[in-house]
Amino acid sequence: MPRTPSPPGEAAPAKAAPAKADRGGLSEEDERILDRLAEFAVSRHMTVPAILFLESVKPLSFLGSQALYFFEPMVRALFTVPEYERFAAIMERRENIEVLLVKIETKDESARHAERERKVAERAARDAARKGKGSP
Repeated sequence: MPRTPSPPGEAAPAKAAPAKADRGGLSEEDERILDRLAEFAVSRHMTVPAILFLESVKPLSFLGSQALYFFEPMVRALFTVPEYERFAAIMERRENIEVLLVKIETKDESARHAERERKVAERAARDAARKGKGSP
């Protein structure tokens, strides 16, 4: 709808403040949805396929977000309907795909680091147990 100027002497009507996502940022709810999806991919050891997929569809992000609406019935296992619709809207913007990629990579690095530390602790416990058995 074209904007009509205000009559002289009257203030222009106030515009509603755009949502944070409209300004290019992500709301707390958007961040929570992306964190949950990143955690889902990392916990199932699907980091590499998720990154490969996201990198390959980044140029087609808008078209891909529209395809999300088509696949909605199959993805309801991950999201509730409002969350899924919000996720589809988030994925329309290419920079949000990059945000998701960074979240997946960060969570994967944290998971790998925790796994390494767990293995070091297990190895140390085994070595201590062996030393205890070998001492008379």
